[in-house]
Amino acid sequence: MEFEEFEVHLSAARAKRAGLSSPEGFDVFESRVASEAELSEAEETLQVQLPGEYREFMKRHGGGMFLFLDLLPVVASDDQEDDLVRVNVAEFKDGDFVAVAPVGTGDWWGFSVVEGRCVNQVDFWDHEDGQVQFAATGFLEFLAYEGLRVGR
Repeated sequence: MEFEEFEVHLSAARAKRAGLSSPEGFDVFESRVASEAELSEAEETLQVQLPGEYREFMKRHGGGMFLFLDLLPVVASDDQEDDLVRVNVAEFKDGDFVAVAPVGTGDWWGFSVVEGRCVNQVDFWDHEDGQVQFAATGFLEFLAYEGLRVGR
């Protein structure tokens, strides 16, 4: 999926939600964007190269709530909040997986790492056995399906 197609789905989802009320202090679309410097620092700390789609999305839209997903921000707003580096340094010490979104059950969605590069596809990491399963061919496809519920 290209960004142009993704943006059409995102605009439609935002328009659909515009007339609905949310509980006080709850945004269904947060926008904690990341700078190029923050992304580069995260890559250096994690010793990986993040996928281009993911990097571009984080610069355009950022982490936080993304309708039906909670995306880790690259940099947390405070010391109590999880972010990309904090979670991955604590949970994935071997460096073969980079978590980007909690599933809510202890499992994670993220990228498998091969020779220091995150693969473009999004995978599902099972906390019970550490097994990784394919979830989507790319980050935008993953966001459209799991976050915006396109095609569901």
